[in-house]
Amino acid sequence: MPLRILTANLYSGRADPAAFASALAATEPDIVAIQELAPNAAAVLADWGESRLLDPNEETTGMALAVRARAHLTRLEFPYRDPVLARFDGGQWGFGEIEVVNTHLVNPIARPFRVSKRLRRAELAALEGVMKNPVATRLVVGDLNSSPAWPLYRRLTDIAIDGAVAAGKPKRTWGYFPNSPPMLRIDHVFVQGARCISTDILKIAGADHRALVVDVEPIS
Repeated sequence: MPLRILTANLYSGRADPAAFASALAATEPDIVAIQELAPNAAAVLADWGESRLLDPNEETTGMALAVRARAHLTRLEFPYRDPVLARFDGGQWGFGEIEVVNTHLVNPIARPFRVSKRLRRAELAALEGVMKNPVATRLVVGDLNSSPAWPLYRRLTDIAIDGAVAAGKPKRTWGYFPNSPPMLRIDHVFVQGARCISTDILKIAGADHRALVVDVEPIS
């Protein structure tokens, strides 16, 4: 049975909570990783799964990570937005220990540019430090504000697998407005110690990002 991850940026409360709930019901994920979590979306996740860490607000720093299994969840200390990390036994999916890191990296074109550039470098160093720690399976997910054209993305592909690419169907995930076509692929699931078998995107009304859904299974 594959392990399914859904990650989505919910646009600081502008995403329709009912549409978000419908997306969860339609995809039946095992892990839900949310960026820009507002209280309205946090209410949808209040009773979801067996383990969850919900930290909503009306700004862009709200985060959530929820898991169907019993998991230990904590916040990491990063230079800008603090990721949420979960560790749990993935035995019911055929895995050993699984670590999930839900992160939302700073926008590279946020002003002032010199500040965003400095923060991006510091965030990348912190994330690489996490990803180089040994673990059976690791999933680094979220809005990384990095298309495949960005150096940060290419650095991450040196130490992990882009799940959407490995599954063969990478699709763009972000548009300028909620109703505009997606222009860039900046939401990702990077995988270490697992095999990606399928991927898809899903529109959530009111959000400027498409939800990204990736299925992974153990390496034979």
